[in-house]
Amino acid sequence: MNSANKEKSVWSLGLFLMLFVAWACAADENVSEQAIQPEALTFCQIRSLQEAEPNLTGQDVVVAAVCRSMTYRNGLPQDDYRFNMAHQSMKESQTFFQDGSLGFYGLSDHATAVGGILVGFDPYGFHPQTGRFFYKGVCPNATIEVYEFWRFVSLAIFGKMGVDADVVTLSLGDLYEDWWSRGINRLVEQTGILVVASAGNGQRVYDQVLYPAAGANVLAVGVIDAEIAPDGTPMLGSFSLPRKQHTSAGPTGDRRCKPDLVAPGRAIVPVAFDTIEYEIAGDYSSLAAPIVSGTAALLIEEANRRDSIAQRLGTEAKNCVLKAILMTSARKLPWWHKGAAGSEDDTYSPLDYLQGAGLLDAMGAYRLLAEGNRPQAGLSVGWDNIQLSNRHPAAVYPIWIDQPQGQFLTATISWNRPYEDKYPFHAIEEQDSDLRLELWAVDLQTSQRVLLDISDSPVDTIEHLYVPLSGEYQSFELIVAYSESQSVREPVRAG
Repeated sequence: MNSANKEKSVWSLGLFLMLFVAWACAADENVSEQAIQPEALTFCQIRSLQEAEPNLTGQDVVVAAVCRSMTYRNGLPQDDYRFNMAHQSMKESQTFFQDGSLGFYGLSDHATAVGGILVGFDPYGFHPQTGRFFYKGVCPNATIEVYEFWRFVSLAIFGKMGVDADVVTLSLGDLYEDWWSRGINRLVEQTGILVVASAGNGQRVYDQVLYPAAGANVLAVGVIDAEIAPDGTPMLGSFSLPRKQHTSAGPTGDRRCKPDLVAPGRAIVPVAFDTIEYEIAGDYSSLAAPIVSGTAALLIEEANRRDSIAQRLGTEAKNCVLKAILMTSARKLPWWHKGAAGSEDDTYSPLDYLQGAGLLDAMGAYRLLAEGNRPQAGLSVGWDNIQLSNRHPAAVYPIWIDQPQGQFLTATISWNRPYEDKYPFHAIEEQDSDLRLELWAVDLQTSQRVLLDISDSPVDTIEHLYVPLSGEYQSFELIVAYSESQSVREPVRAG
């Protein structure tokens, strides 16, 4: 299904079960004509959000950037994992290194690119391909705590020292699940911190999503390809679709849908071993992940400055609510389809194996968070959080849409999988929850209810609906409940 140029109704649920529900129209796609880099941020509506809310800069939000060393000797990291803090785009950023270093040695091209995407700021940027430009990252005033990967997993995961951050971003991964990737899932479940990880740069059509992105509680980000200009040069501001040659795709080994969404990756980024130069990075999920992480930081900043939102978000399973917002507001790209080709899998596969829920839409996510903060029955936009249990096994949300013809209703629920609290952090399968999401149309004259769609994966911790509305009905009910397959109903938080 292709949603291009169509308005859509959007519902989103997050479980705590934290229940999240929301609707919003498709975001305005007008972009600024100002020469500003990276242009990729315009394509996924971050520039529209920055222009509409100029005071939204990531202030007082902490992002933990976990970066792998570029060099290893005898299996030991050589600590060349740092942002280049001497670059003019990074000098004024609030960036700190967990080991107390300053970012003037042990530098990494990869990490410096991630830092530029997040907090780069330079009014006097230049690159031969573009000329002069204003460089501005997603959340330039956020505080960045940079960790070396093995130090992070040794101290924060194995040592359980905790992470003082609102968002954790990782542009790294491994093909196989291990104790540390399960430990990251445990960290999410225990703290409610949103962890965003790159899906991987698949070079073959069967390359699977890497861990920790493939983990049940982690938000996995794939990358979309840049369009090619007539002269054969990849463009910096126009993008097409994800391709298996460049982004790892689902399903995972245990048949779960991944990635969760996609974002651009090709962008101008600061150079690690110079003070003023920039370079063009390719179509990498390593850069798509911080674009999403930075967007999440902006949403958290908005929530923090509005008590009504912050109180309702809380801290437990907060990551689930943010995942639901980002995935529900994502824009479907051409040929989006649940699971593999064919309709028989639509009930059991909540996401597209290549696109996830779709393309990041920062403006749409912001509107969903801000406008949906009204828990009133019948609203066509709103979000809520609850807890499902044996005493409260289901939640019903009435929805009213004045002009449904030609619109799509999108809904997402997300919850966390539980993990053991000690090494090697195995999943606690007997405490895992299985939820379903249903959309019903209601005939107000006859009270007849018609099931429009259902999402009921037996393995995912996400359920997602994307339903075209015919105009025949204006009244709907969105139902979140335990799947009929779950005989023992553990209390569950979700978002």
